[in-house]
Amino acid sequence: MWSTVGLSSKGENDSSKDTSTYINKKLKLKFTKAWLSFLKLPLPLDVYKEVLASIHQNVIPSMSNPSILCDFLTRSYDIGGVISVMALSGLFILMTQHGLEYPKFYEKLYALLTPAVFMAKHRSVFLQLLDTCLKSSYLPAYLAAAFAKRLSRLALSVPPAGALIIIALIHNLLRRHPSVNFLVHWEVDESDSNATREASQSKKIGSDPFNQNDADPAKSGAMRSSLWEIDTLRHHYSSAVSRFVVSLEEDLTVRAKTTEMKITDFSSGSYATVFRDEVRRRLKQVPLAFYRTTPTSLFLGSDFPGWTFGDQHNSTVETTVEGNGKVEAVGASDSTPSKRLRMET
Repeated sequence: MWSTVGLSSKGENDSSKDTSTYINKKLKLKFTKAWLSFLKLPLPLDVYKEVLASIHQNVIPSMSNPSILCDFLTRSYDIGGVISVMALSGLFILMTQHGLEYPKFYEKLYALLTPAVFMAKHRSVFLQLLDTCLKSSYLPAYLAAAFAKRLSRLALSVPPAGALIIIALIHNLLRRHPSVNFLVHWEVDESDSNATREASQSKKIGSDPFNQNDADPAKSGAMRSSLWEIDTLRHHYSSAVSRFVVSLEEDLTVRAKTTEMKITDFSSGSYATVFRDEVRRRLKQVPLAFYRTTPTSLFLGSDFPGWTFGDQHNSTVETTVEGNGKVEAVGASDSTPSKRLRMET
């Protein structure tokens, strides 16, 4: 006789799987319906931000049809400021994993690049997504040039930690898109006539065709500009920035000899991290300050003619050593910076 034990157990397993799938499907439908009803409510600003901060991790993976959130996320992305930065994570997942098309995505992303972004609470996630969005090989050259130019201009006004991550972003842009390396390495054609060279040299010094106030990257004029900010960053007051910016002067078109920068290594930087790294850095040579006289003020009178520094209430004593070895104290005026040692032979 044939045993039906195996057949019955197999049928029970199939039915249990079907039941589990059915339950999960029903739960996702209920979950989606509940969230849609919740998002239609007038949410307070703090709750609204909390939703945007967690929607890409806790909501989208459990929804039956995540594309339903496209209206909510696109409206949030169009608001601007911190709200747009927080909405970028969810919108990026819908675009890359669920086929959402957003025609002016890069224009909005370009407009978000302001100094305030580099001090925002969620700047780490935003900057990592920015680097990912600029990774596509189908990115037009004018867009890559506009982002590189806007970032380099921001590097002049953001804190040192922000300048470091901007340099890393520009490094990756120039390496991924060799067509915009002319922004760093201008080449003069030897076949140009003298008239053409004189015309190019007669341009007004200090003029830059790039318009940083234009929100449209296509009209910014970045393709006619250059990354002159790199040379300025070489003289940055932070030694970490001035050392790191040298990496942009390499030929990044040779991909075999260069590697991409990991944005995660810089995205959480701050004044505290820059200070900590600078303190831990071991110096090969330590410059010493040598004074023939003991300074009594931060600046000397010769540094700022017409200004007076030091304690104006206490008089100082000038000590002289005569040729016979006799030490003589002479009262000096209040404007004398410090006691001096004058040796006469």
